[in-house]
Order: sequence, then C-alpha cells, then structure tokens
Amino acid sequence: WERAQQKLALTIIMFQIIGPFFYWPLYVALLWWSPFTRGMMVAYGIYMWVDRRAHTVPEGDAPVRRLPFWRHLANYFPVKLIKSADLDPAANYMFCAHPHGVASFSHTANFLTESTGFSRTFPGISLYPLLLDAHFAAPFHREIALRAGFRGASKATITNLLTARPGSSVLLIPGGAAEALKAQPGTYDIILNKRKGFARMALTTGAHLVPVLAFGETSLFEVTQPAPGSFMAKVQKLILKLSGFAFPQLAGEGFWPGAKAVRPLPKALPVTTVVGAPIPVKKWEGPTRDNPAFTAAVDELHARYCAALRAIWDEHKDRLAPRAPAGATGAAALTNGVVCYRRKSLEIVE
Repeated sequence: WERAQQKLALTIIMFQIIGPFFYWPLYVALLWWSPFTRGMMVAYGIYMWVDRRAHTVPEGDAPVRRLPFWRHLANYFPVKLIKSADLDPAANYMFCAHPHGVASFSHTANFLTESTGFSRTFPGISLYPLLLDAHFAAPFHREIALRAGFRGASKATITNLLTARPGSSVLLIPGGAAEALKAQPGTYDIILNKRKGFARMALTTGAHLVPVLAFGETSLFEVTQPAPGSFMAKVQKLILKLSGFAFPQLAGEGFWPGAKAVRPLPKALPVTTVVGAPIPVKKWEGPTRDNPAFTAAVDELHARYCAALRAIWDEHKDRLAPRAPAGATGAAALTNGVVCYRRKSLEIVE
C-alpha cells in the first residue's frame, strides 16, 4: 500500500509536468459535453481572463505544497535535503538548482512540496518556484500550480517576487529543458556558460544567489541519446524550440512490478540535494542597458557562482557520488542503496 501511494504521488507529478498538453483537451471536451459543462467552462474561462495576472504577484496561500501526502513522493527514492548555511530571512534569494535531470523530481520533492521540510530548514523564507508562463494559460493546471506556490518566470514577475518583502525568494533551474536532453545516469553535465540571466536579475534586485546541487538526479532514468543530426535529434530540438518542453527517449520503472514495455516513472534511487551557502550580491544602482561596467559585473558574479557550484561538487562528490566499485555492472553500477555512483565529474558543458 505504501508503494502504491508513492507511485500515485509520482503519477500526479508526471501529469502536472505535461499539464498544458493534457488539460486543454479536457477543457475543450467539457465545452462540448453538455450545456451544463459548457456553461461552467465558459464561466471558468472568464475567471481565468479576469485572474490572468495571479501568477505575477507574491500573494495567496500554497495549501497544495503543504499536503502531508507528498511525503510519499520523497520516500519513494528517498530524497534528502542538506543545508550548508542558515539564510537570513531579512534578505531575498534566488535558489538555482542543478542538474535539471529528466523531470527534476528531487527539486520537486524538496522545493515544490514540504515533504523534506524546507520551511523548517529555512524558516522565514517564502519560496516561489518558477514556471514558464504557458503553464498558467492551461485550464485547471494553473489552479494547481498557483496553489502550490508557483509563479511565472518572466523578468517582471521575478522582479516583483524578489522585491516584495523580506524573505521572498524564487527557485529556478538555469539549465532548463535543454539540460534534460543531456541527462545520463551518473553524469552531471550542466548547461550554464551562457545562462547569465539569473546573475543579471540578482544584480538588479540585490537578491543573493544560492547554488543547489542534487546528487543522483540524473540517474533516475535511462535516457537514449539520438545520434547528433539524426531525425530524432532534430525532432527533439524542434519540440524544445516551439514549446519550451523536452521529450527525451527514456525508461524508468513501470506502474506495476515487472513492467517492461511502459516505464514512465523514475527509478527508486537515492537523491541527496545540497543547498550551498548564499553568495552575497550588492544591488546594482547604475544603468544596465549597453553598460560595459554592468556586463563585467554580471560576468564576475556568474564566475563566482560557477566556482561555488564546483566547490559543492568537490566537497561532497566522494561521499554523495562516489565511483562505482571496479567490475560492477547493472544496478550495482548505479547505486549502493545509499547514494548513486558517478560515471564522470560535474562539467559545465555549454
């Protein structure tokens, strides 16, 4: 029964990940189902239009995030959260999580729910996970996202969140969907070299940067990498460009024991997330557009951030991502049941 509840929690999360593709057809179907459902959907559509800016402001409660049911999500792997330093609730923070993995399940458990006790670990910090604005245009899906504390990832929204009040903070995954296509068990290939928008936002708002590294996130699925330039590789890039979503060829675990054909759920492997010490950021007071001094400041902060991320890796890799024993194969080459093994060290590849 416990395992069934854990897989139910995972299935709910999977449906939310593909929410815009699932809930729109449901909405259209209800529009045509009957006069009653048509009236309800028209009224709901009007409500969505009136409430269309809800994802841009730091207001409202997040009851979905606090549901005790989500403990099953964290226990499935299990997922653990490690704090490197206390965070001053009088400041604002940008939590930047790595790697994205296929579906960011550890980041979901740690920061999108209270299953590992984020609010107890970092009291006074109001965390708003960021989503593409397209998610908030999807009926039903937007209501769940808003009540889980999600907000839009636009520049204006992030500025609103980081300047609203002390402790108001955001979570983003700089590597994004493109990083999902690079996920391989035991690897930590990070897309970060050209991702400097978070550094710009930190400087313009004065929010401190908090590097986050999940050890084991990339081992939750077996991912088939299409050959560069192949038809499948082109299709994946096209979907990513048009929708902002990544659809890697993957295999994990099935809904029932022994399933082989359909395995959309992640493997039950341990993931430990380390939240690094905050990187202090002084708010930029001068002009930013076409300003070489600001560009230099962004580059310097970005370099400091990359160094801090590598420092987390160097400090914890031998304990949280050791090398597999010589000669190990199959599942024994992935994990010892406590941590996931690494095949290569963290590398900022793009």
